[in-house]
Amino acid sequence: MKISKNVIGALIFFIFSVSYGYHAYQIPLYPGEEYDVFTSQTMPKLYALLGILVSVLAIIMSILNDSRTTNDTEKTVDDFDKKSWLQVASLIGLMVYYGATLEQFGFILSTISFLIFGFLILGERSKKRLFLASVPVVIVFWAIMTQLLGIYLSPGDLWG
Repeated sequence: MKISKNVIGALIFFIFSVSYGYHAYQIPLYPGEEYDVFTSQTMPKLYALLGILVSVLAIIMSILNDSRTTNDTEKTVDDFDKKSWLQVASLIGLMVYYGATLEQFGFILSTISFLIFGFLILGERSKKRLFLASVPVVIVFWAIMTQLLGIYLSPGDLWG
């Protein structure tokens, strides 16, 4: 039996969501907070539950789709080529880069560069799309987080 990439991806997401849910229960509550309706554990628990539901639905849909399809044109794990592995490794390296440069360059520059390089790794070559899909999104997200919600995002040591 061959397992498709969709099922493996959904299984990995399921394992991640279960692990996230387990750790959500480990978040300590402030004294008296255990009786509140909304606590520091509420949203992580909700995200874990949604992740589990989405991954289970993805597994079911993939299995049903695979059983209906008799055509072997879809790639399976055996057909996972070197280019795909290189993309996966590059994106993991890009995530490490993002985490390492967040304090140094700040949220805006690190996130813009992360998105641009991520799009390039995934195959997007249009410069107009690269910048329109990264710069305005990051600026608007930064404005919402810092100006509207009052959440601190690192400006970076480069500017200070």
